[in-house]
Amino acid sequence: MDLTKQTPRAEITGRGVLQMNLNWSVTAEADLDLGCMVLTRDGAGVAVQPLGGQFGDLDAWPYVSLDQDDRTGETSDGETLCVSLEHRHHFTKLLVSVYIYEGAVDFRSLGGIVTVSAPSGTWRIHLDDSPAGATSCAIALLTPGRSTTLDLRREVRWFTAEPLLSNQQLIDAAYGFGFDWVPGAKPRL
Repeated sequence: MDLTKQTPRAEITGRGVLQMNLNWSVTAEADLDLGCMVLTRDGAGVAVQPLGGQFGDLDAWPYVSLDQDDRTGETSDGETLCVSLEHRHHFTKLLVSVYIYEGAVDFRSLGGIVTVSAPSGTWRIHLDDSPAGATSCAIALLTPGRSTTLDLRREVRWFTAEPLLSNQQLIDAAYGFGFDWVPGAKPRL
């Protein structure tokens, strides 16, 4: 089932792992980075993302992990973010996002799609309505639902980096995480 503007919500139930997989067109020759801003009930927070090598941990705090950094789109598996549903009671909010690290001016030709897989179902979020110049996207927000659920809400909110504000800073400001950000770069391949 697709999460759209008309039907933007789903309820995540069950035990195990929630997976969010990002894939994009290999012909675009772009390096996209999937990430997740995590805030827990005790006020602790972290950004799980390839930049800075912050791949997280599924079995220990923050109970969120990223499997790899696909720098070209050539990996058939793309990039997958995993969230431990066994620890869902720790979370206040999780915001899944993607930004262009290099190789494209915006998302319009990238054909990005995120597939969300959970014990209670599978949903797709298409990243196909990017405005010109958009360099990042807040894809989905996960928040506590009823006692044993997480509410998944499609966001697909676009941002454009500015000279003094990174993609991450813009998304953070829009969603109120309040993280301290420092400039970073990936090692060359």
